[in-house]
Amino acid sequence: MSARHIAMLAATAATVALPLLSAPAANAMPTASTPASAASSGHVFSNGRGAEGWYYYGSERVYACDIKTDGYSALTRVFSKDDRLLVSVRDTLNNGNCSWKKPVLFEGTHKIRACLVKGNHAPTRCGPKREWYVD
Repeated sequence: MSARHIAMLAATAATVALPLLSAPAANAMPTASTPASAASSGHVFSNGRGAEGWYYYGSERVYACDIKTDGYSALTRVFSKDDRLLVSVRDTLNNGNCSWKKPVLFEGTHKIRACLVKGNHAPTRCGPKREWYVD
């Protein structure tokens, strides 16, 4: 996680109470992890990793980050369970700052993906859609 992500999460974490985690027992069996927590999407990337996006439950924001100086902008898109586009966030500069929007997302399954976009062209190099549940 980059320094800018840590700074943004730290700014919102002050208002969120997080449970204490303990180390797993030495004989604990590894378990499969889910792609995201119950309320946050987890980070998604475009193919080639020029764009990064996520939804963070603490701030209820959808973020888009241009993480490569390549002439493309980052585009994060959130979809409903049935693939209707709900919100798009575009970040145009790899300058250490991310763009965000605060949409109203109702309880249920959503999908998120990060893409690259150049000018007014259609999104390209999109990473896979990741599902998560907003509660």
